[in-house]
Amino acid sequence: MRVADVAVRELLWNGLGTVVEEMSLLLQRSSFSPMIREMLDFSCGFLDARGRLVADSNLIPAQAGTLEYALAGALARTGALAEGDVVVTNDPYSGATHLPDVELFTPVFAEGRLLGYVATVAHHVDIGGVSPRNRGTVPGHRSTRDLFEEGLQLPPVKLYERGLRNEALWQVLLRNVRDPGSVEGDVTAQLSACRRGAERIQELAARYGAETVAAAADDLIDDTAARASALLDRWPDREVSAVGHLDGDGLDYSTPLTVRATVAVRGGRLHVDLRGSSEQTTGTFNVPWSSTCAALGYALRCFLGTEVRQNHGYMQLIEASAPLGSLFNPRRPAAVVSRHMAVQVLTDVLFRAIGELLPDRAVAASHVSFPTLLMRADDPRTGAQKTLMDTVGGGGGARRGLAGDDGIDSYTSNCAIVSAEVIELEYPWRVRACELVDSTGGDGRWRGGRAVRREYELLADSASGRVASEQRLPAHAAQGVGGGGPGAPASVAVSRGGGGWETLAMEASSITVSRGDAIRVTAAGGGGYGAPGPVRLERDR
Repeated sequence: MRVADVAVRELLWNGLGTVVEEMSLLLQRSSFSPMIREMLDFSCGFLDARGRLVADSNLIPAQAGTLEYALAGALARTGALAEGDVVVTNDPYSGATHLPDVELFTPVFAEGRLLGYVATVAHHVDIGGVSPRNRGTVPGHRSTRDLFEEGLQLPPVKLYERGLRNEALWQVLLRNVRDPGSVEGDVTAQLSACRRGAERIQELAARYGAETVAAAADDLIDDTAARASALLDRWPDREVSAVGHLDGDGLDYSTPLTVRATVAVRGGRLHVDLRGSSEQTTGTFNVPWSSTCAALGYALRCFLGTEVRQNHGYMQLIEASAPLGSLFNPRRPAAVVSRHMAVQVLTDVLFRAIGELLPDRAVAASHVSFPTLLMRADDPRTGAQKTLMDTVGGGGGARRGLAGDDGIDSYTSNCAIVSAEVIELEYPWRVRACELVDSTGGDGRWRGGRAVRREYELLADSASGRVASEQRLPAHAAQGVGGGGPGAPASVAVSRGGGGWETLAMEASSITVSRGDAIRVTAAGGGGYGAPGPVRLERDR
């Protein structure tokens, strides 16, 4: 069935978008940890009765792009859901991302029919694991070697059944993490967001009718598919390839990992072949298939333009393949906690490949360094153990007519920077500096974006954990386009006892520091666009 009145369809498109925005606001405001509340490392969405994404919160593409896969994996295991059911999962081999990202799905019913599902996914700073160092997204020495070491695995299972909480499962969750208060608060915030989303969808059904809401979802997806296919039909009919690299696999930095993508457009569909990429590794950079597809969807979305809506309609036009047992389609139980590093490099490679197909839309590479600090210490003010996870932004790639953005979390990420005030209130650390670093953006007619440098001084007796960054090798820096220069590489350094800065080797990112020691992380810069010349058209900085 189609919606007879296009105006009603557009009203419902905006209504559904408002629903997921309200879910996001509620989740952010009621969450416990700064990871969600300040860094905004979460996503919300609404999927139709067939499990197709209709609307999402436009926060973290790497998360939102997996919702369809995680829901399909959940329904395959649990069967049809009833009103009051809530499914929880973090299983990357059942469609989720990595274990710290906990995903919740709630069915929405109105007028006796299933309208769809509301969903939340949020990054939890603690999901258990072999040691406190093996959480978050940070690779490093003695990092995990398989999924069992990475933390608590939650295959798709009902956390609530017909409105009643599974108390045994709830206790299993809280007994397997080192910070149960934080996890309990954040999961409860996710549940609240799902309940609010379901209520708002039901209000739309009460106003417009359940049949109209369901038909509008179909129309929105079909319209998006038609628009996207028409645009793809105008793209050049040829095959292009691009290659990128990661510094190492999170354990071994003697040999870089290879990311290769071959892209072609045929019959209004985008075909992506990832053969030629590295095999799956014993490190933590393996990418579950759902996250691979999230990267592909994000890259295509960016080149389709604003006339195409953000939903399943354009995603269904991607035909992708990667050999089983490879970096982008690993076999269980390969470790995946740091899959985001490889996802970002894959996205960058796809941007370069599509930019070769469409040179008038080509952009220089953005940083994919994702420098991350994950440190645990006893807070002397309270005696509580606190785990700080923070990341800083790097330079965006320049494009024709515009310099690259400064200090961004690029591509499929999009996390916010946690303020120095929040870090100092919540954790036993002082932020001594947080600044943009000049000359980190690649040279060019339009310069690449500048990177952020941040320094942390420990105020507790000791702290241990990991500090890591990709793109520390100059050969893997963000590339320029059209004669533009590369961005500067990333770096990590430590100062002990007030002494000078010592660069931390990539293979030695596990670290213990003492009171007064400081850690400095600097992200990579973005690539420049166009050969440098006398004309310098840049944003006012």
